[in-house]
Amino acid sequence: MMPKLAVKLDFDEFPPEYTCRGANRSPPIRVEGILSNIESLAILATTSPEGGESKVAWVLWNLPAVEQIPAGFPEGGVVESPLYARQGRNDFGTLGYRGPCPEAGTTETYLFRVYALDLDLPLASGATWEDMVRKMEGSMNQVGEVVVFATG
Repeated sequence: MMPKLAVKLDFDEFPPEYTCRGANRSPPIRVEGILSNIESLAILATTSPEGGESKVAWVLWNLPAVEQIPAGFPEGGVVESPLYARQGRNDFGTLGYRGPCPEAGTTETYLFRVYALDLDLPLASGATWEDMVRKMEGSMNQVGEVVVFATG
């Protein structure tokens, strides 16, 4: 059985800053219990609107193995700050984070899944989540997730 990571956000419901109604910034994420052999982290975030199909909202890999992932990753394939990482294409056609944007009176469910890997992924920026998952095979040592909500 694979050891779990504890993945936490500072909220259960998205503040506007991390949604389309605000700055649309990626939120800060805490990751606890990272094993000593871990070289990098990867994140896959998906959104599920009420009655709708799930979509990929963020694909990020080659993050350093840190317990505190800061907020505010900009769009783009290679990110130098707030931490170095590579980003893939989300289902909204951009490279980077896409915050929730629920219609009035509806709720979106966001799942943030963090993977702890024993290597940096040899993957070009702009890759899809499927590409990332394929490259992680055999190198994934831990996984953890957290679910949060956004209400329109």
